[in-house]
Amino acid sequence: MQRRLHDKGVVVVAISEDVDEAAYRSFIKNYGIGFVTVRDPSQRVKHLYGTVQIPETYIIDRDGILRRKLPYAVDWNSPEVLQFLLSL
Repeated sequence: MQRRLHDKGVVVVAISEDVDEAAYRSFIKNYGIGFVTVRDPSQRVKHLYGTVQIPETYIIDRDGILRRKLPYAVDWNSPEVLQFLLSL
């Protein structure tokens, strides 16, 4: 999705709670993650957004407004999801 929608201004950011930095870096490398990732072992972001389970997705618009919270895995190829992202 990041590659597909980059020209439309969509940016994907993954936040990891890994305490072990080596495990985090190994995961990124082994799975060829090609979008922005950050490590938050203190779980600060989790508390700011009220995350209740992993994975959880937050769609934030260009103005920084939280538009949608999806507390489950998302099918990023779903026409509904793509349409919603492009409508922002």
